[in-house]
Amino acid sequence: MKKVWIALALLLLLLAGTVCAAAVELTAGTISAFDRNILQVSSEDGGRLTIEAWNGTLPLKNIVTDLRVEPGTVEITWDGLSYGGEPVPAGKIRLRATLTGSDRTVEQAEITVNADTPLAAAVCCLPAAQRFYPDGRNQLKIEIALSAAGNWEISIVPKNDPEDVVWHKTDRTDGRFPVVLQWNGMRRAGVRCEPGEYVISLRSKACPERVCTAGVRLLAEPEPASEVTVTGSQMPEDFSDDAAVWAALTAPVVIGDGVEGGSLLIMPEKGAHKGNVGTVDGRTSGLAVLELTDDGWAKVGVWRKEDGKYTEGWVKTERLHVIRPNDLYGAVVDKKAQTMTIYEDGEKIGTFLVSTGYTTAESREADTHSGVYLMGTRMEAFSQSGHIYCYPVRIDGGNLIHSTGYALTGGLRDYDEELAALGTKASHGCIRMDPRTTAENGGINAWWVWTHLGHDTKIIVTPEE
Repeated sequence: MKKVWIALALLLLLLAGTVCAAAVELTAGTISAFDRNILQVSSEDGGRLTIEAWNGTLPLKNIVTDLRVEPGTVEITWDGLSYGGEPVPAGKIRLRATLTGSDRTVEQAEITVNADTPLAAAVCCLPAAQRFYPDGRNQLKIEIALSAAGNWEISIVPKNDPEDVVWHKTDRTDGRFPVVLQWNGMRRAGVRCEPGEYVISLRSKACPERVCTAGVRLLAEPEPASEVTVTGSQMPEDFSDDAAVWAALTAPVVIGDGVEGGSLLIMPEKGAHKGNVGTVDGRTSGLAVLELTDDGWAKVGVWRKEDGKYTEGWVKTERLHVIRPNDLYGAVVDKKAQTMTIYEDGEKIGTFLVSTGYTTAESREADTHSGVYLMGTRMEAFSQSGHIYCYPVRIDGGNLIHSTGYALTGGLRDYDEELAALGTKASHGCIRMDPRTTAENGGINAWWVWTHLGHDTKIIVTPEE
């Protein structure tokens, strides 16, 4: 009977596969994203090969999956990119080769390699609007970014005549911040471009084969100017109604004057010149206009920057402006569910976990403020409380949206602490986005948001009530 059990155990072990760490060898030099990186895998018998990669504790896109390889040494070429074309950052990267033989024997080898700074490649080209009237005075804002310091060139051509370059510019970026350009809709000769569809293209000198493009339609007539009117609440009544949500995401936004990151004072009553009931960001925070008076004042409703509390007060109407949001995408942050949902052209295309500000009954200082916001400028990574945060974009004064943070442990990035907190209130007030990509979230993560949502994309942060 004992021999029968031994035989059965051996059979189960054979079916499940055995692991031998020495029968396959994996080697690689320094990795650089957007480059032609060579990995070598050596084995005696060959089989089906999968190579996994991790940025510290963060899983990356498999380099190869179930690839048939012959016995001996094979070379695998890897561009150093993860999901959505996200470049592997400088630091230490873990790689693991798993080789499954024809007899179902499993052999593995794991190594840690250094990743160098990525080659300078185009990663985003984002106009602030999809429609533009070129009268020579209006400026179309275009935000571009490379993966590292380097030379870039941008061109604009008619969609139906790609050889006709109407605008061209070259320069160099230090790689820390994206570059914001302004185009007035004129040809280089100072002639207004004809109405129609145009394509904006960005490439770098180091990686000219990688091109980021965006479309813009030049209008024959200007769109009617939007005046400040009573708006009431800017929140959709039913967040389960995608059509209603999209209508709210594309509706004009009333903002206060001032620069991005500045403050607009909300006064306690009309005519007041001292004291205030709160402040909001002057360029990216939307205001609900509740009343307009004949003497030039507007009563507004806002979630103030100081503590996120809903507040009503007064501002001079002349200090208010109406902005049409960038209507290619929109986003809703649900503070109850701790999720962000992305919409494209009216369709819901992905939902992923976030962490908003941690608050208590005693303190709401770190609250992520509810309200309506316009995407501001992309920023460089920053550190806070022992963690480093990538892909930040300003939306509300000091509150940003960005990836979950990581700590460095032995040169490896450790995301585990803040990944575990996703879906709960855990931040200092910013909106932390999931850096991972899955089938459930439609492939959308922090990198995707940073490279797709342009200036003036509207983000609605729901109230908790």
